[in-house]
Amino acid sequence: MTTPPKTMLTEAIAAAHSGDRTRARDLLSRLLRADSSNAEYWVWMSSVVESERERIYCLESALKLDPTSRAAMRGLVILGARTPEEAEISSALRIPRRQIEITTPRPSAKLRSDGPSWSFIGKGAIGLALIAGIGIVAVIIVPWVRSLGGPSSYRPASTLPPLTSTPSATFLPGTPTQTPIPAATRVVRTPIPTELALTPLSLLVDFNPTPTPLIGVTPHPYEDYELGLDALIMGDYELALSRMENVLDYDSTLPDVHFFIGEAHRLMGNITDAIRAYDQARNQDPDYAPLYLGRGRAMLSRNSEAAIDDFNDAIQIDPTLTDAYLELGAFYDANSLWVRLEDTMEAALEAGVTTPMIYIRLSHAKHNFNKYEEALTYALEGSANDPTLLAGYLAVGRAYVALSIHTFNTDYSASALWPLETYVVYAPEDHKGLAFLGRALTSTGWYDDAMTALDRSIEITDRYAPAYLARGILNTELGDYEAALEDLYQARRYGSENYDLYMALGRALHLIGDNGEAIKEVNPAFEKAHEERESAIEEIKLGETYALRALISETNPDNIDYAILNWGWALSLENLRPETRTLAQDHLYDLTGVGPTRTPTATTTPTPTITPTSSATATATSTPTRTMTTTKSPTEISPSTPTASSTATPSQTPTP
Repeated sequence: MTTPPKTMLTEAIAAAHSGDRTRARDLLSRLLRADSSNAEYWVWMSSVVESERERIYCLESALKLDPTSRAAMRGLVILGARTPEEAEISSALRIPRRQIEITTPRPSAKLRSDGPSWSFIGKGAIGLALIAGIGIVAVIIVPWVRSLGGPSSYRPASTLPPLTSTPSATFLPGTPTQTPIPAATRVVRTPIPTELALTPLSLLVDFNPTPTPLIGVTPHPYEDYELGLDALIMGDYELALSRMENVLDYDSTLPDVHFFIGEAHRLMGNITDAIRAYDQARNQDPDYAPLYLGRGRAMLSRNSEAAIDDFNDAIQIDPTLTDAYLELGAFYDANSLWVRLEDTMEAALEAGVTTPMIYIRLSHAKHNFNKYEEALTYALEGSANDPTLLAGYLAVGRAYVALSIHTFNTDYSASALWPLETYVVYAPEDHKGLAFLGRALTSTGWYDDAMTALDRSIEITDRYAPAYLARGILNTELGDYEAALEDLYQARRYGSENYDLYMALGRALHLIGDNGEAIKEVNPAFEKAHEERESAIEEIKLGETYALRALISETNPDNIDYAILNWGWALSLENLRPETRTLAQDHLYDLTGVGPTRTPTATTTPTPTITPTSSATATATSTPTRTMTTTKSPTEISPSTPTASSTATPSQTPTP
């Protein structure tokens, strides 16, 4: 932060009084990031935040830092958060400010308010009370009243996100009840409420970022050099350019000076001049790694693939140059170059570059290779190490949803809700986040919310296959099979065919009575199931496929024997979902009279759970409590008229 804090605070106060709350909030956020133990900053922040909860939090933070703050106490009383006795106020006023030791313990379930110790400069308690008191009345109350009837974004989450250092109850994928995630890197988080969407995440999570030094700086005895660096940081690129050119008058052989001249040109959009300056730096020192980073960024602005060579050259010279890895990662991710992305991010970790975004990029690569357990592990690592990174919430939620689909375990979908709900609060126009959230909500039984999210996702981008697939599955659960098929065919049109899609189509076609087409969709699912690397997952998927094929076969009297075979094959699998095992046993008993003794049931035939089980009571430690009515899928299917196409031949049938 180059602007003096006192000047920035003055600007913030002026902005607040003029009604420019956005600018005031931005300036105060920067001040608080630099010194979160300054009570005055918290008092003024309370006057420009959006919700009552934020105002109370800011004033409580100020009062904790300065118990003599009448402004903070008065604001809390006005907001109804406190009703202090007169003795409390008098006692607080009698305590000299210098006698109060400011030691802010880390809260176990509150937002961050710890930081280095602070003392007032230039303002007494009375002056602060008068100024901030006026600010609270004039700036807090009126906007607060006005905000009561204002519009809200997508959907509110249920609670303010408490942070805790207690080990999470979330467990590593694959062994969800045995292997805890290391406590040193995990936190429990609940969704950010919609009303806090305008508040930076850095103010709502417990995180102290490490300042990032300017890349390529080398000490020199020139004042112009220091002034040029300051100007560059402040964004005054013309001044930075002028100062650095002055340094060249003293010594034209300094590669870092040429590099910073290139940076100034690049940031002003003068790409040709920037590349010329980077080349001058290379002439002075071809082993000066930052020049390749700068030139790569300049080349990238021209969509030149030469940028990749420059980034790789930078890493070759300096294997710890974090920004070069990040630039490569962003490029490979945007262009779906998953092999290169995985290799580059793993190389960064091997070199000791452990910035959180490296883990998040690697998680995305693993996800696209169907390595969902690894994807979740890396996503959790990156997000926990920097909870202000919005991409981390998407990565964690995406990995949980993928694991839920992959393993048929809806507990993972429940765990996906908190990061995805937080993500869509801050990125309400991201169709991918909405699609993943819609899929998670469907799996956990929150159908109304799921439909809202999926409709919005498709409205934003009408070519995103996962959103259509998720909505197709949801419409199947709701019994609207025509709409389900329309969505599923759109998913096929815009995406790749996979086990999930084949089974969803087969189930929807079966439920609508088109069993000839249903069997055509189910048979390819066997091939996809056999592609699974894990034998347990392969058997789970095979079991679901046998069950659906058996149900389809039962609709044709000529195929009853084939249905019996499929039920038997399903029961021969060691890793079969309990629900599917019970279904197979019941149907075999109905068809053969042989099987475990059971209580007679209605003659209707229940359908198997082909998609993750929907349950309106599914819970997880991080799942918000919901109160809504869900619509369950029907359990009675009327057999259709047998058709020739309903008969599956042995050549279509893999045997166990």
